[in-house]
Amino acid sequence: MSSPDSITVTGTGSVTVVPDIAVLRVGAEVRSPRLGEAYDGASRASEAIVAAALRSGVTRSDIVSASLSVAPELTWEEGRGQQLVGYVASRGLTIGARDLARTGELLDAVVSAGGGAVRIHGISLGVSDPAAAEASAQEAAFHEAEGAARRLAALAGRALGAAVRIDAGAPLAAAPGPPVPLRRVALAAADPSAPLEPGETEVRASVTVTWSLADGA
Repeated sequence: MSSPDSITVTGTGSVTVVPDIAVLRVGAEVRSPRLGEAYDGASRASEAIVAAALRSGVTRSDIVSASLSVAPELTWEEGRGQQLVGYVASRGLTIGARDLARTGELLDAVVSAGGGAVRIHGISLGVSDPAAAEASAQEAAFHEAEGAARRLAALAGRALGAAVRIDAGAPLAAAPGPPVPLRRVALAAADPSAPLEPGETEVRASVTVTWSLADGA
């Protein structure tokens, strides 16, 4: 709320940016009657996927272990109830592909390395370094708030003074980015030359500013 000698206005701003990184969500899943065999199988497949990604030019810092799970596999038998038939072990990874033109090649390498254990959960497109876009969106938000404050102050016969308080909300970016339809994921895996079109994503910001008011000229 504004005091008689101040005015508070919220401005919003946005900028569009072209995604420059594809984030692959992949996993390795293995079933076996023995827990150790399932776990070791998922680990070996996961390691093979990581090695294939590294050979494809992905840096190790862009590969992250996202999940690890081991669960019993149960079945129902008439007269016997639930029966343990084995175990399912899975390991999830996120892989950042900074060369969008070679995303299909990376998918092909991952699928070949993981074999029957590989699971492709999807791809998202994002911005690897959104700081510059976030700053531009905040700047646009500030200027919008300032313009509105000047107009309102003039309507009241006052002049806009100095900014005495600035509250910047966290920039809102499309993160991790717009998802790529699974049909396109399958196409990219089947045809490494098929390109992924990055399109555009929007980064938004809001700024709430309080200005002092002076007597009008």
